[in-house]
Amino acid sequence: MRVLKFGGSSLATSDRVRDVVRIVLDEARKEPLIVVVSAFQGITNQLIDCARLAERGEARYEQEWAAIARRHRSAIDDLVGPRRGRRTRVQADALLSELHDALHGIQLLGHCPPRALDVVASFGERLSALIVAAYLERFHPARFADARAFVITDDQFTHANVIFSRTNRASRRYFTPMLRAGRRRVIPVVTGFVGSTVDGRTTTIGRNGSDYTAAIVGAAMGASVIEIWTDVDGVLSADPRAVPAAFVLPQISYEEAMELSYFGAKVLHSAAIAPAVAKSIPLLIKNTFNPAAPGTLISKSTSDQGHPAKGISSVGDLTLLTIRGLTMVGVPGIAERLFRALAGRRVNVILISQASSEHTICFAVQTVDAAAAVQAIHEEFRFEFHNHLTAVDEKSGQMIVAVVGDGMKGRPGVAGEVFGALGRNNINISAIAQGASERNISCVIDATQQVRALNAVHQAFFETRKSLALVIIGVGNIGGTLLRQLHDQHAYLRAHGFDVKVIGLANSKRFVLSADGISLGRWRETLLASRRRMNPHALAEQLAQLELTNAALVDCTADASIVDAYPAFVSANLHVITPNKRANVLPWKRYAALMELLRARRKHFLYEANVGAGLPIMSTLRDLIASGDEVVKVEGIFSGTLSYLFNTFDGRVGFSALVKDAHRMGLTEPDPRDDLSGQDVGRKLLILARQMGSTMDIQDVRVDSLVGVEDVAMTRRLQRARSRGAVLRYVGVLEGDRARAGMREFPRDHPFAGTKGSDNIIAFTTKRYSRTPLVVQGPGAGADVTAMGVFSDILKLLHYLPK
Repeated sequence: MRVLKFGGSSLATSDRVRDVVRIVLDEARKEPLIVVVSAFQGITNQLIDCARLAERGEARYEQEWAAIARRHRSAIDDLVGPRRGRRTRVQADALLSELHDALHGIQLLGHCPPRALDVVASFGERLSALIVAAYLERFHPARFADARAFVITDDQFTHANVIFSRTNRASRRYFTPMLRAGRRRVIPVVTGFVGSTVDGRTTTIGRNGSDYTAAIVGAAMGASVIEIWTDVDGVLSADPRAVPAAFVLPQISYEEAMELSYFGAKVLHSAAIAPAVAKSIPLLIKNTFNPAAPGTLISKSTSDQGHPAKGISSVGDLTLLTIRGLTMVGVPGIAERLFRALAGRRVNVILISQASSEHTICFAVQTVDAAAAVQAIHEEFRFEFHNHLTAVDEKSGQMIVAVVGDGMKGRPGVAGEVFGALGRNNINISAIAQGASERNISCVIDATQQVRALNAVHQAFFETRKSLALVIIGVGNIGGTLLRQLHDQHAYLRAHGFDVKVIGLANSKRFVLSADGISLGRWRETLLASRRRMNPHALAEQLAQLELTNAALVDCTADASIVDAYPAFVSANLHVITPNKRANVLPWKRYAALMELLRARRKHFLYEANVGAGLPIMSTLRDLIASGDEVVKVEGIFSGTLSYLFNTFDGRVGFSALVKDAHRMGLTEPDPRDDLSGQDVGRKLLILARQMGSTMDIQDVRVDSLVGVEDVAMTRRLQRARSRGAVLRYVGVLEGDRARAGMREFPRDHPFAGTKGSDNIIAFTTKRYSRTPLVVQGPGAGADVTAMGVFSDILKLLHYLPK
C-alpha cells in the first residue's frame, strides 16, 4: 500500500486536478492507495486573511469569502458537472456555510483566538478533498476522508502535536475496511494539515502540514512508500532560482533530507520525515507536471554518488546576536542562562557558535524574534549589564548557507572547499557551525551575498565543467575576431571541460547583457537591437546585480574611460583580461591602487597581449623571474606596426603612404600616431619594467617620435643606413632603471635585421642567458594574433580557476 500526497500547486486549477486524478488512476492499478491532498493553491492564505479581516471588523471579509466560495463551486461544476455534482455541491455549500458562520462569529467577538483560526484554516483541505474525491469517484470508487476522524492531537492550536498512540489505532480502524475491498477497493482522499483533539475540537498541525499528514497515515498503515507529489522533479542540489545549474538528487538519506528541509529546501516539510524514519518507510518526491521523471528517493541509506555533499540550501532573514564579556570565561551556567531566557520568550535559535575562549557566544535567530531575544538577554543578565561586564552585538541582514551530505563525514578538505569557494568570491563569513555528525557545515553571511554564495559553493562541489562568463567591451577588429574564435572553439572548450559563455557585449554606443549567454552566431544583431546606452560604470553596476561567481571583463579597446572603470568591474567580482595597455601605464599611485584592489578581491589581471600581441613575452618574463633568474636587459622590436613599416620601406613608396596602407590593413593602433610617436613602444617598455618591480612612470621612458617626419627625411636616413650595409629598425631597450626607444641602424647579419612583415623580436639578456640572449620572435600586430593572445589569457584563467 502506498500513500500519495498532492500539494496545493498540483491542485491550482481544474485541469491540474484532472492531471492528479490521472496519476492516481494509473498508480491504483499497481497497488492500494491512500491519497492526501492540500487546499487548492492560495486558499489557506485567503482563509487566514478572511479571519484577520473579520477580527478587525472589516466587512471586506464577506467579499473574500464569496471569492473562495465561487472558486470551489466553479471547480465542482467543471469537474463533476451540474447534475452529477448535485450531492457534492450540497456538501460543499454546507462547509462554506459553516465557514461563513465561523467568520461571522470572529467578527462579532472582534477576536480570533488560535482555536478559531484553526477552524477557519481547516476548510481549505476539507473542500479540496471533497471535490477531488467526487471527481475521482467518476472513474473509481473513492471516499472523502476527514483526517479529524483519526489524526488525534493535543490542543496546541495552529501547531498541534500528534498523539501517535491514539492516531495509529484510529487510522487502522478507519482505513483497513476500505483497503480490503477487492479489485474495486475504495481510494480514500484525505484532508491534509488538519486533526482534532480528543474531545473533537479542530486543530491544524502547522503550515505545509499535509506532508506530515501523509507520513502519519503512511506510518500508521505500514505503507511501502510515501509519495510527495509537488511541482518540481525532486529534491534539488540547490534552489534553482538562485543556482541555474542545480540538478535533481536521485537519492538522499533521511538525515540529509531533514537537514536540507530545515535549512530552506521547500520540497519537503521537515516534520514529515519523523514518522517515516520511525518505520523506515521510504519517501519519494515526484512531479505532478512531469510524472515520468524518476524523482528523489529518501530512505535510510543511499549509495555513494561521488559527491561528499548532497545539497546546498539556505535560510534568510536572520539576525546574528553575540553576547560577550570577560566574566563569561570559565563560568559554568552562562549558556544555560542564555538559552533558558530565550526559550522563555519562545525565541527559536537556528545556529549557535561559541569560541573556545568562552569570551563570546553568538547565535542566529529570525529577525522578527531579534527584539525579543535582546530583551530576554538584558533581563537575564541585568546585573552584568549594569556593571558593564557584558555586552550584546546585533548584526541584521544575515543568512545561513548550509552544505549537507552524509559523504562529508570523516572526509578531509570538505570545510576547506566550502570556505575556499566563499573566500575566492570575497564573501565574508560571520559565524560557523558544524555538528559532530559532520553531516552539515553551516556558515552565516550577509544576505546580500546569497546568490553568489550558493553558486560558488555549488560550483565547488557539483559542477564538473569549469564555467566562465565573459563580458567583452570593444567589438571591432580584435573583439570581433575574438568572438569568432570563441564561436569556432566552443566544441573544443566543452570537450576539455570548460563552459565559456559571453553574457555581455559593448561598443562605444550601447551594451547588452544576458545571464543565459548571447548567441555568438548573431551577436551583431543582438547588440544592435539593444537600447542600453554604453556607460562603463552603469554596466559594472548591472553586472554586480547578477551576483556572478566566475566572470571576466575582456577589454578589447584602447579607451582610457574603460580602464577608469576597472575598479568598479573588479568590485563587481570580475577578473580582467585585456590587450589595452592603459591600465598598466597608469600613474604609479593609481596603478598600485588597482593592483592592490585586484589582490584584495582575489581577481586575476591578465594582459599577455599588452606586449607582443599573441607572443608569450609577458609569460616568458614572469617565468624567468619566478625561476630566480635576474633580467639584465630587454631589447627588441616591440611594435608590429613599426616592424612592418621598416621591413617594407625601401624608398620607392613614401613612408607616409606605407602608414596609410598599414592602417587600412588593421596593423596600427586606432590612431596611427600612437605607433609613430613611439608611445606604444614606450608603454610596452614601462609594462615590462613594472613587471620586473620598477616603480617608474611613463615620463621616465625616453622615446623618439616619428610623427611629422617628412618622407624625404626618412628616405635620406634609409639611404645612409644602406650605404653602411645596415637596415633601419625602431627598437626599445630596457636596462636597469633606463628605458628608451628610437630608430637605430643594425648590420644586415644582426637578428633584428632579419625580421619580416610585422614580426616582433624581443631578446632577454639575463644572468643565465648572458652570452646568448633568449629570443622570442613572431608576428606582433594584427587582429588575429592579438585576439589569439587574449584567447590564450582566457584559457589561462580557466586553468587558474578552481574545479
